[in-house]
Amino acid sequence: MQQQDSRLAAALGQLERTETYLAADPGNQHLLAAAVDQALAAQQPERAARHAEGAVERYPDDDFLRARLGNARLAQGRWSDAADLFDALLARHADAALAYGAAYARYRQGLYQAAHDVLAPFAPQGDLFPVAATLLVRLLHLLGDPEEALALAQAHRGHCGGDASFLAAASLAALDSDELELARELADAALADGQRPAEALVTAGSLALATMDEATAERLLNEVLATRPEEGRAWSALGMATLLRRDLPTARKQLETALRFMPGHIGTWHSFGWCCLFAGDRAGALEAFETALALDRNFGESHGGLAVVQAMNGQREAAQQSIERALGLDPQSLSARYAQMVLGGQTEDPQRFRQLALRIMQSRQGAFGQKLSDLMEAYEKRQ
Repeated sequence: MQQQDSRLAAALGQLERTETYLAADPGNQHLLAAAVDQALAAQQPERAARHAEGAVERYPDDDFLRARLGNARLAQGRWSDAADLFDALLARHADAALAYGAAYARYRQGLYQAAHDVLAPFAPQGDLFPVAATLLVRLLHLLGDPEEALALAQAHRGHCGGDASFLAAASLAALDSDELELARELADAALADGQRPAEALVTAGSLALATMDEATAERLLNEVLATRPEEGRAWSALGMATLLRRDLPTARKQLETALRFMPGHIGTWHSFGWCCLFAGDRAGALEAFETALALDRNFGESHGGLAVVQAMNGQREAAQQSIERALGLDPQSLSARYAQMVLGGQTEDPQRFRQLALRIMQSRQGAFGQKLSDLMEAYEKRQ
C-alpha cells in the first residue's frame, strides 16, 4: 500500500509540473498527451478527461490523442462513450490496443460476446500484451468455455506468465476445466510475488474447500469479498464452505448473493438446490434445478438433482425419466444414483441423506470441479 501511495504521489507531482508547462504552452501536443497519461496514472480521471477533451478539440484529426480520450472515458466509467470512440479508431487502425479498449468497455457493460468478437481477431498474435490476453481468457470463461479459455492462456503463457492477473484468470479457467493441479500451479504463481488477485484467491479457496480445509477456504474467500463484494464466485465457494459447516441459513444467504451476481452459473444453482433440500425446502430445490436445466439441458447433475426432488415428492414416473436423462448424459451421475435410492426407500435416515447429498454436491459435476475420489476419504473421517 505504501509503495502504491508513493507511485500515486509521484504521478501527481509529474502531472502538476506538466500542467504548469501547459499553462505557458497550451497547444503543445506532447504536453497534452503527457498530461492525460499522468492524470490516469495518478487516478485523476476527470483531469485526464479534461486534458483529453481539450487536446481533441485542438487537434481533431490526431488519433493518438483521440485514443487517450477513450482511455479517459474508460477511467470515468463511461463505457458506451469509450466503446464508440474505440470503434471509430479501430475502423481506421487494426490495432490490438484499440481493440482492447473497445472490448473492455463492452466487458464492463456485461456484453461479453460483443467484447470477445472485437478482441478475438487479435488472439493469434504471439505477443498479445498481458491485459488483452487476460481479458480474452476471462471472456471465454464467462461465455461458458473454460477449456477454450485455458487453451488460450496456455498459448500465451510464454510471454504473459509474469503477469499476476493473467495467471489468476488462467487458474480459474483451469479449475473449471477440472485441471486441478494446473489450477493450483497457476494460482500459486499468481500469488507468489505478494500480489493478491481475486481470481487466484478464489481458485486457492476452492481448492482448499476440495480438500475439506474450510478454514483456509473461508479465510481466502473472505479476503476476496473484503475488497470485491460483487465477486460471485467467491460467494458461491463460501456458500459451499458454510454448507460443510452445516450452517444452512447462512449458506443459503451466501448462495443467493452469488446467484444475484452470476445468475447463469449452473454449479451455484446445483449447490443452492441441495441447500434447499437440506433445509426441507423442496419447492426451492425444484426451482433451482429447473433453472439450471433452463440454462443448459446437457448437464447430467441438473437432471439428477431434479430427479431427487421428484422422487422425494413421490413422482416416480417423472423421477425415473429424469434419472434416465441424467445417466444418459453422465453415467457416473451421483445425484441420479441418489434419486434411485430415494425411489428404493434407502434414504430414510436423515444422517445418511446428508452424507450422501454432500458427496453429490462435491462430485466432478459440482460447483468447483473437484473429483469425489480425491476428497471422500477425508470427509468420511469426520462423520
